Amino acid sequence: MVSLEVSRLGLVFPNPVIAGSSGLTGNMKSIQDLARNGIGGIVLKSLFEEQILMEARREASKGGVIYGQQDIDDYIGYYEKKHSLSEYLKLIRDAKQEVGVPVIASINCASPGEWTEFASEIQSAGADALQLNIFSLRNSDPASIVREVKEKIRIPLIAKIGWYFSDLAAVAGEIEKAGADALVLFNRPYAIDFDIEKLSLKQGAYFSSQEEMSLPLRWISVLFGTVNAPMFASTGVHNGDDVVKMLLAGAAGTEVVSSLYRNSPAVIGQMKTRLESWMEAHGFETIDAFRGLLSRIKSKTPETYERVQYMKHYGDGQEK
Repeated sequence: MVSLEVSRLGLVFPNPVIAGSSGLTGNMKSIQDLARNGIGGIVLKSLFEEQILMEARREASKGGVIYGQQDIDDYIGYYEKKHSLSEYLKLIRDAKQEVGVPVIASINCASPGEWTEFASEIQSAGADALQLNIFSLRNSDPASIVREVKEKIRIPLIAKIGWYFSDLAAVAGEIEKAGADALVLFNRPYAIDFDIEKLSLKQGAYFSSQEEMSLPLRWISVLFGTVNAPMFASTGVHNGDDVVKMLLAGAAGTEVVSSLYRNSPAVIGQMKTRLESWMEAHGFETIDAFRGLLSRIKSKTPETYERVQYMKHYGDGQEK
């Protein structure tokens, strides 16, 4: 009998298909829909400090000259932050009450001081874990962010990072040493495009493509066995085959967003069915029985995982 259950971070996920942070995990109606369709875990929509501060500035601008006083500005900023945070804390409590899968909070912040305050209150609201979305290209020391937040919480801390570091393997190791209990590879940065008629900036592709899966697939394969913290895959996971591939690379689970938008939450069941049938066909009863089977550390030709250029045969287009 095949089991899709995954135990990580002291939490039990009934299956490795996890709803990543998005608008679909920002309200109870869609969260309940995800649960009804068999989701294995839920990462709540991120709490953005930048957005909260923008709301505070917008409120401050309504009051005229009095709002130019620092103490008044600080008070309004505090009120707006607490109001937004209270709504988020309620979402955590409601989700925990309504669904029977791990509920993971998510923070995307701009100033270290605010992160620790938010993290402590989120823990008190009952979140099973906290995913820290380290997204800023300007921040060169994500390990220090993890270390500061980790000092304030007891629940598992998951660090979601991008691929834009010059030595990604070293950064992943530093983040783990700083206290991260798990990693998510990778953040998908906001895509930009140019309107060449209006000569202005516009949003690029909103959803990921299946081809983008190659990047997390490679790095999870490379880091598996060298990073002790479990790694969750994100970006480009669109169907059951993609889930199987990420698990073969060594992923502990997969965070899915774009496919949920494009195909509706019904795709969750399709992913689970495909994973289950694949396991049965290959004689695997548990996910741990094959997780990491195609990782670099288990390969007879590990150098192929690090190749960044085409082989000469393909690059030249002819044999010599």
